[in-house]
Amino acid sequence: MAVRRTEGVIKRAKGQREAASAHHAIDVAAQVAGSGQHIWRGASGASYTHTTTSLLLCPELPEATYLLLHRDGAGALRVLRVGTLDSRTRSLNLARIRQVGATLGANEVHFRIERSSVAERARIAFDIENAMPAAAVLADAALSDAHQPA
Repeated sequence: MAVRRTEGVIKRAKGQREAASAHHAIDVAAQVAGSGQHIWRGASGASYTHTTTSLLLCPELPEATYLLLHRDGAGALRVLRVGTLDSRTRSLNLARIRQVGATLGANEVHFRIERSSVAERARIAFDIENAMPAAAVLADAALSDAHQPA
């Protein structure tokens, strides 16, 4: 009798995985159908092309600059964080983005892979962040302060 119950659980779990996989496939198709890229203009006037993806489908990344955003149901974007990934370990960079993104309520990531120095990545992130409206920067500072360890 215990074997039959286990088989039912296994079949239900397999069905749930297949349904989730189909749901993610629809998300990926919608992402691919769009441009998949976003151009951010810095305060200096320079343009930076970033690849866009959802937070859940974000790949492991090498050194990069990134923006964490929240896209609401109407499609409006709100920037939550601009930052850099400086670790050579791709999985560690992904873990950092997902942890910070989940903390801030992000559902979208824009990233630009930078094969340059740490200083150059920091300069690009600073340039983009300083082109944001003051309200976005203040909101980011308030969220950052709220999650600092005691």
